[in-house]
Amino acid sequence: MVNKMIGKKLLAEQYTTIANATEIMNARAVIDEMSYENGCALDYLNKFSVLTKEEAEELYKELIGLNVEKKDAMKIIDILPVDMEDLKAVFYKKDVPENAEDILDAICKLI
Repeated sequence: MVNKMIGKKLLAEQYTTIANATEIMNARAVIDEMSYENGCALDYLNKFSVLTKEEAEELYKELIGLNVEKKDAMKIIDILPVDMEDLKAVFYKKDVPENAEDILDAICKLI
């Protein structure tokens, strides 16, 4: 989730993928010296980012086309489940969608 703040006032909030957050943080690193915390966050993002922003966007569009909710699509893109057990972990408070195999097929195309 990306928060846009000025001072202590929250202006906007939206869900995002690790791939998108990595791109945002890398752009900030070029412009400005990062704080220790931001540097640690960037190290984490670089370590766990598997997809490029473009690949994540492509998968997002495909998942939305399969009627996956936006928040769940973001989790799926970040976790990249490869089997039904992993996918069940994403939907731990919900029923797994009937088109779960289609979701897994969409992920397998990119990996």
